[in-house]
Amino acid sequence: MWFFQIFLSFSVLGGVSLVSLAFGIRSAWKHSRQPEAADLCRAQVFSGVGLASKALGVATIITVSGFSLFIVGISWALKVNTPRQFGTAMREAFGDSLRLPQSQKSQTFEELILSIDPATKGQGYALLINPSCSSISRYCFALLSAHQQAFVTATVLEDDETMFFAPVLRTLSAGGHRLFLLCVSSGNFEGLGKVRCRELNEAIQFLGVTSSDVTVLDYDVFQDGGQWDRQVLSNVLLRHIEVLSVDCVLSFDAGGVSGHGNHTSCFEALQEAYTRGVIPEDVQIFVLDSVSLLRKYTGIFDAPLSVARSPFQYFARGRDVAAAWRAMRRHRSQFVWFRFLYMIFSRYIYINTFRRIAPINKVPVAKKKSKTN
Repeated sequence: MWFFQIFLSFSVLGGVSLVSLAFGIRSAWKHSRQPEAADLCRAQVFSGVGLASKALGVATIITVSGFSLFIVGISWALKVNTPRQFGTAMREAFGDSLRLPQSQKSQTFEELILSIDPATKGQGYALLINPSCSSISRYCFALLSAHQQAFVTATVLEDDETMFFAPVLRTLSAGGHRLFLLCVSSGNFEGLGKVRCRELNEAIQFLGVTSSDVTVLDYDVFQDGGQWDRQVLSNVLLRHIEVLSVDCVLSFDAGGVSGHGNHTSCFEALQEAYTRGVIPEDVQIFVLDSVSLLRKYTGIFDAPLSVARSPFQYFARGRDVAAAWRAMRRHRSQFVWFRFLYMIFSRYIYINTFRRIAPINKVPVAKKKSKTN
């Protein structure tokens, strides 16, 4: 009896909806052929648009009305008023034949993002860094389900966050994500360490990072321009990653962007920790792409190559560029003439492209057997 009522409701209301839709399209066609409508749409290019828009509008109204009648009819046939009552009625009519097997379970968005493979999860998180159309279409569920993530940016000197990471920091901040900044060196090479730390606290506010979330290390082993021990730096970075409970780490790649040796050391330390498997499994590490000297100083004109060669991109908006300039002006002790030119021509003020690092497979080398007489 239940099945017959449901089938009857589907058939009658479905037929009414189709007939109503057909009459709506027919009425729209006839209306568009009337003289007064023709006077308004004499040009051929506009007459087709007018016809299509009218037909679409009428059809939409009729379809929505028909669907509403369909829902009302189903509710009347099952004598239910709420979704819970609907589920109970369906169980009484069909039993458990429509339910998932016991070995399966329906997943919420939150459960889904935790159960997908790490590579896909990383790409989902990377949407926070890379709002490209292709990635959004494939991983939009990750954005819908992800909680507010925490990111740490590992830099070397006090002006690195502005000169290299401003676009991505502005984007993450606008998305409501918490940002931590870890500056490995105080930049005390010229005895201006305290001055530069004060300037950093002023500048970072324009990039969306609060002063309380900024950490500047002042270790003797991590002085600007010196040789840094990769193992020691790896342990320091790992400790901060664990204490801050971050989800993503942003830093330099093997090229160090500017070729700075300390930038490279920062990457090598992260790569070392990642390869040893001591980085938490749910932490993703993204490194900023180093590009050729020609591309580096082409500004926004590097966009086509950036899109083609990098999986994760972000392009700064006008207000992001303005914020980067305001932040750089707070670095008074370092804002010399060539940095002024850098702010004008460097692609890193307009574009950030990242890559996700992966462990390096260490292949053991077999020892040669000594020959015995």
